[in-house]
Amino acid sequence: MIDLHTHVLPNLVDDDGPKDLEISQAMLDKAYSDGVTKIVATPHMLKPNPNRRTEINEAMCFLHHENISLFPGSEIFADEVILKDLENLIPLGNSNYLLIEFHRAELPHNVEEIIFLLQTNGFECIFAHPERNGSIVRNPNNLLPLINTGVLCQVNAGSLLGSYGKESQKTAQILLEHNMAHFIASDMHSANHRYYSLKEAVAVAEKYTDPLALVTTNPKTILTKGYLEVSEPKEYKKKGFWFLKF
Repeated sequence: MIDLHTHVLPNLVDDDGPKDLEISQAMLDKAYSDGVTKIVATPHMLKPNPNRRTEINEAMCFLHHENISLFPGSEIFADEVILKDLENLIPLGNSNYLLIEFHRAELPHNVEEIIFLLQTNGFECIFAHPERNGSIVRNPNNLLPLINTGVLCQVNAGSLLGSYGKESQKTAQILLEHNMAHFIASDMHSANHRYYSLKEAVAVAEKYTDPLALVTTNPKTILTKGYLEVSEPKEYKKKGFWFLKF
């Protein structure tokens, strides 16, 4: 399996991953025992930082596992501040795909403008853990216009396992059932309480979809600089409830 979203690099500024190399190594060991052979390191990118790529590459130099290939990346907080520094954004591997996140409470009012700006500058966008975003929890159909403009969605293993609460868990299930999820990733931050098993999450996801592509062929397409074509998303319908739009 391939894990596209992890906080595995040790002691990086502006990230909430492991504090030392020993924990990072333990995370890789656990991931390999779960069947993961490729990992993208995606520390947070919260503000413009022309040195971030160097910081990530230097941290990767100290982290090795004989059975896991490690790729550079970042988890980008997509707001007006970070978007002033497009040339220093760090995609996943050597691709043009960015892993982006938004404020947890709700999508920004100009989310479609943000996506358009990134796309017109040559990037493709992967929305990290939309099932934890308030706008999506309230109405999963708020993802439809984004997916229809080319945005892909990555669901967290921890969400499927119930680690973030019942609302995020239910939303993750809905996204899987309605072709609104294109990747499952661990978003692991430690070797213990913030380690979320990709293997266990895939077993849960089998109740709602065929998840194999979400942890194998889909992420492989990203890392090999391909273009991922996905199935058309389906509208989520819940009787007796009128959803609010963002």
